[in-house]
Amino acid sequence: MISDPNWLYSTIAQSSAAIVAIVGGFITASVLMLRAERRSLAHQQADKRTRLEALKSEEVKLVDSIETMLVEMFFKMVASELTAEDELPSLQELLQRHPGWDLHPEILKREYSKMCKRTLEAREFIYHHSDKIDVTQDVAFNEWLMTNKLDISEYDYDILESEYDRIRERQRTVLAEERRTAGWPLIAPDVTFPKVVPIMSLWEQRELGSRKDRLSNVRHEKFMLEHEVSDLHGRLTSFRDPQDLRWGLCVLAYLAGVGILFPVIVIAKEVYFTITKQFAIGLFFSGLIAIFGYIVFQINRLRR
Repeated sequence: MISDPNWLYSTIAQSSAAIVAIVGGFITASVLMLRAERRSLAHQQADKRTRLEALKSEEVKLVDSIETMLVEMFFKMVASELTAEDELPSLQELLQRHPGWDLHPEILKREYSKMCKRTLEAREFIYHHSDKIDVTQDVAFNEWLMTNKLDISEYDYDILESEYDRIRERQRTVLAEERRTAGWPLIAPDVTFPKVVPIMSLWEQRELGSRKDRLSNVRHEKFMLEHEVSDLHGRLTSFRDPQDLRWGLCVLAYLAGVGILFPVIVIAKEVYFTITKQFAIGLFFSGLIAIFGYIVFQINRLRR
């Protein structure tokens, strides 16, 4: 009975192919796991950056709202002073009169510009209807509006009322002076008391405190997120495929060459010599040694 000369080479090729498939599957799974970890880190970083941008936007809005409330409180304090003057002072002059206020310059300038615009509009409105003001009668502003059926929906009510009182008081002064010069009886003094406007209501105080607390929480969360995003960025920047996986691919390529390709070439060329068998067996065992060496290296690495 003549033995088949291909059995040794086919056995070596099949065994090598099985080993390459097993170890190759392990390496492929490791690479996929690393890729999944990298994608997870990238998604975490993207989510935290989105949240961080939202916090920054909220912080800007909170700071603006808080500073605006403080500026409005300042203007309430100086409202009577402003309405008493014929010409509105410049912002710099107003701040020189009232030092010690630490207000946001841009918001202060913006709100003062708005207030000046509303004040000028109110003065123009009252001046336009000043002929309807009867200084001989004690007529309140609201009553004057209803009597003359005036629409003030586009104006600031408080500023209009202040301007009404100012114009009315000026007309009373002028009329009193004219009567005194002509020897007429003086008109009765205006017994209305100036309206006291609180600088900040209880609701506004609570709202201001609530916004400050929220701003503190936002800044704390933003501080923590900035550190987390920085840490994730560092991990992603330093993320590299382990060098030992590349060595594993090299070992697999070597085993595939000597354990699969070489026997297949021998079978195809029918080079059945004794030295060829010895050479094929030696190469196969060298591939096995390389594979087991790589596995031992991985085990020792995991133990560290």
